[in-house]
Amino acid sequence: MSEQISSENNSPILPDRKPRKNYWALTIIIGLILTTVGVYTSRTKKTLPVNTTEVNSALQTNTGKAQAVIIGKVEQTKIEKTLEATGDVAAFELIPVTSAATGLQIKQVLVDEGEFVKNGQLLALLDDAVLQAQLIQAKAAKNQVLARLAELKAGNRKEDIAQAKQRVIIAEQAVIQAESDLELVEKRVARNRTLQAEGAIAQDRLDEILNQKKISQANLQQARSRLQEAQQELAELEAGPRLEIIARTQAELAQAEGQIKLVQAQLQQTRILAPVSGKISRKNALVGDLTSSTKNLFEIIQNGRLELKLRIPETQLNQIRLGQRVKISSDINNQIKLAGIVREIQPVVERESRQGVVNVDIPALANLKPGMFLRGKIIVSNSLGLTVPTKAVLPQTDGKAIVYVVQPDNTVVAKKVVMGEILANGQIEISNGLDRGEKVVVQGAAYLKDGDLVKIINTAAIF
Repeated sequence: MSEQISSENNSPILPDRKPRKNYWALTIIIGLILTTVGVYTSRTKKTLPVNTTEVNSALQTNTGKAQAVIIGKVEQTKIEKTLEATGDVAAFELIPVTSAATGLQIKQVLVDEGEFVKNGQLLALLDDAVLQAQLIQAKAAKNQVLARLAELKAGNRKEDIAQAKQRVIIAEQAVIQAESDLELVEKRVARNRTLQAEGAIAQDRLDEILNQKKISQANLQQARSRLQEAQQELAELEAGPRLEIIARTQAELAQAEGQIKLVQAQLQQTRILAPVSGKISRKNALVGDLTSSTKNLFEIIQNGRLELKLRIPETQLNQIRLGQRVKISSDINNQIKLAGIVREIQPVVERESRQGVVNVDIPALANLKPGMFLRGKIIVSNSLGLTVPTKAVLPQTDGKAIVYVVQPDNTVVAKKVVMGEILANGQIEISNGLDRGEKVVVQGAAYLKDGDLVKIINTAAIF
């Protein structure tokens, strides 16, 4: 909390008070000044600009035994007690923008840092040539499945059934021929066994006949299998397509449609859109770069809303309340004068610095950016107190301060005072030592000592 006062005294050092020969000339000059001030004030009812050179000259002049001074009054004023702190500007909500499609080249970037964007606005375009080709393939595959399904649902043609019947007849004839061949070979085997037993033929000749029997048996088995396949095919054609075949083809159609939707979704991901409205605080996207799921293309301050994170010593956190007003300023830009509101007091105190963080809502302005250093004065209380002009307070070598109070007999008494808050209007709070309405010396006090006689030359000069 600011409790220091300025020790600067704008009054020039006065020469020792000595009688001057031109006393009457000086008296006439002062009289003319006071007359001019009185006439102008009575006409305008406003503050009269004072010729500083003339006033200072008068203050340095000893009018006989009285020291010329300018006075002010102890007034009751509304005093704002503040707690000063520093902090950094941060985004209230920082939204990262990434690409769901990885490995694609950035084709075009449409926004830049500092721009305000709307929810759903196009920020960048990715190269979609490969995905467009995949989409064409997926649609062709779907068309093939659709044609096959339509054929199954339409049923078999009469021509197909007639051909199947013809294949059955051919297979039946092949079976009859194979049975006849086998029967003939079996008779030859029986005769040759008799001849071999009688010694009429050699064993080799019998073996050849036996081998022909095996071949005939295999041919018969193969002919019967072909007949069975032809009969089964004919039966299927006459019965029409089976339900499970239609179901399987329908599943293939659904898979083809799913592939199309997948590619279309990937194509949508080549359009990088703003997820929220706000201000682009960072742009990492560059034309030609490849997208990655771990790299942010943009960062958006949602709705452009900023906050100030003030660092407060833990010993002063108990003075902070939600909703307190904060006066915000900058060390490097005197045009930054903002009014904020305490929104949140973070519950954790940093162990190393022993400081807590207070979040202050601030208006979104174009000249504020996250990371900027600002100062804040938190108004922790408002009360009525006694104030005097800052120049009326004279710091002492012992660390205390005094104020010269003008008595009814125009002498001055030095009173020790306790200083409080320094106010922005050139006033300072007096916590103890003065009473409301007392007249205090504002200019000329540096040349006084306790009990001196003073002459008030211009009370309007300080107002």
